[in-house]
Amino acid sequence: MLTEAWLTLSWIDFAISFLPYHWWKSWLSIQSDIKTNQQPATSLSFEQLVWSVNAAANHHLRKPTCLRRSLTLKCMLQRRGIPADLRIGIRKNGTQIAAHAWIEHTGTVINDSPDIATSYSQFPVLTKELMQGFQNL
Repeated sequence: MLTEAWLTLSWIDFAISFLPYHWWKSWLSIQSDIKTNQQPATSLSFEQLVWSVNAAANHHLRKPTCLRRSLTLKCMLQRRGIPADLRIGIRKNGTQIAAHAWIEHTGTVINDSPDIATSYSQFPVLTKELMQGFQNL
């Protein structure tokens, strides 16, 4: 699992850093496409996956952002048939704006503090239809 996390994080970091946005923007589709689980999700499996992503990030070549970590976790969950939703929020810190990304499963934050969603103003949930609308811009 740790190797999978490191390799997935590497691929996502490479794609975001070096490939055109239109090649990887579908990864930002915030609403999960998975309708059924291959196996029931347990808090232990979440803890193991989150630990793997964090450990891989701590030993990575570059310090990954919250977006890279969250996309890695989302990919790993979806490979296991577990629906995961990417959330992105912003907040104002004085004169600066801070952004943050995290993962939720059935409305529960799994890779950050439970109250993170109340600390940021969340972007609306992106659906496939909304993402297709952005393609025309």
